[in-house]
Amino acid sequence: MQKITDIIPAEEIAKWKPGDNILISAPMGAGKSYFCKNTLYEVAKEEKEKILMFNHRANCVQQFAMELFKEHKHDVVDMRTYQALEQRELRREKCDLDEYKYLVCDEFHYFMDDSMFNHTTAASFKAIMNTAQAVRVFMSATGDDMSQYLKSYIGNHGLAPAKEYTLPQDFSFIGQLVFFHTETDMEGILEKSIAAGKKAIFFVQSAEKAYGLHTKFREQTVFNCGTGNILHGYVNQKKIQEILKNQRFEESALITTACFDAGINILDEDVKNIIIDLADIGSLIQCMGRRRIQGDDDKITVYIRSRDKRLISDYQNKLKKQIEMADYFIESDYSVDKLLEKFPWQNDMHNIIYDDFEYDSYGNRIPGSHTKRVNELMYFKRKKSIELYEKIKSDYGEFGYCKYLARMFGFFDETLNRYTYQIFNNTSELEIYLKRMVDDEVVLWSVPDRKELISKIAVRQDGKFLKKIEPLNDALEKRGINFRIEKFATSRMEKDSSGNLTRVPYRNAWRIINVQTSADKTQIPKIA
Repeated sequence: MQKITDIIPAEEIAKWKPGDNILISAPMGAGKSYFCKNTLYEVAKEEKEKILMFNHRANCVQQFAMELFKEHKHDVVDMRTYQALEQRELRREKCDLDEYKYLVCDEFHYFMDDSMFNHTTAASFKAIMNTAQAVRVFMSATGDDMSQYLKSYIGNHGLAPAKEYTLPQDFSFIGQLVFFHTETDMEGILEKSIAAGKKAIFFVQSAEKAYGLHTKFREQTVFNCGTGNILHGYVNQKKIQEILKNQRFEESALITTACFDAGINILDEDVKNIIIDLADIGSLIQCMGRRRIQGDDDKITVYIRSRDKRLISDYQNKLKKQIEMADYFIESDYSVDKLLEKFPWQNDMHNIIYDDFEYDSYGNRIPGSHTKRVNELMYFKRKKSIELYEKIKSDYGEFGYCKYLARMFGFFDETLNRYTYQIFNNTSELEIYLKRMVDDEVVLWSVPDRKELISKIAVRQDGKFLKKIEPLNDALEKRGINFRIEKFATSRMEKDSSGNLTRVPYRNAWRIINVQTSADKTQIPKIA
């Protein structure tokens, strides 16, 4: 794989001037960190200048700071989180950015991706962009959306056009791409991984779910989550520090949230499986890169939780609702009066619209005045996500999420016109349960009788079980399970209030039927 140092030697850095915007797009493992602590370090030291390097995860800052200290390079390079800069900006404290010639924004997709849950990312972005005397270096493997926004921002503010350095994405390290459907599948993947003697890293959206998986395999796994989560007290800090220091773990699996989705390096060829239950595609790609590849023959299996068309549409609708007020505000030419008329007695709970002071043409605050503004990073990210999911639905149809990622990662055979990813099946327990219902001719007479069946199929929307027959059957079909729920009319003898037997009709009773399909359970869907 070509490295950053191959396309940006010291002679190229010498051409950079204060106020320049340097945009580096390169895949994971292309040596972005190596470039900063070697080539850029040597240039800055020769110039008697300093480098301030930002990252969005405290663990990443800590790991990289340890490397700098070990290599005696902390004399030139300082590390800081974006969040620390944001807190100083919000408190209107003076920042020391003027001390540095080079401001390196590592994993700069942070400004946009983390805006989905952190409404202050724009504060650090603006502080960095307002440091005119610095060379601003932006690096990421997944910064396409943020790059688009950055170029627009540069043009709108009359800044120096971005100097771009690009290396193509390379996903050849993925030996197998497998999609799974449920949380139960994650348990099955972990069981099989342990049985095969292979190490695994699990990235789970919810800290609660991550911890729950850890408790079922407590002796074989190590758990991690962000410091702001209530479950952080269950994190074994000593083990996490060892992982950061040694860049490996000794347990069968590391189970973590997205707090380890970037910057952390695992240099252990025994880690063969990466399992990802995250919705954001950029974060998903970052997670795969945590296991650093050691050579052309070093391959990993990547498991990704699938998202069907219903879940994608639900997520789209949620995003559209979040930007509803901002859409109207922009369409009404940023009229606060019209916004308040349209949405009386309402605040934007997502902080995409926020209150701010008004300033005169010289940048001075006008006393006693305020206005409303749109957080452009938060708004732009949601708009791009809506567009992406619409493209996935319209261009790829059924199994669209899987197909989109499969093409991105190189799991589509152009010659045979077929996808080459796999589907993980760990549904034997459910199938045994359904088969027993068929064999015993079980009838689910009314809604209370269906509770166990619904919980075992476990189709969720907004965190709640779906209870209607259509989504349940749809889930069984997508998982390749040859059973379906059938609604039928029947009756049975029951005692009335007087104790007499009488026949009671049930027009919407449920039963399980066994359906035979010609398709194999792991058949790969072709293009719709």
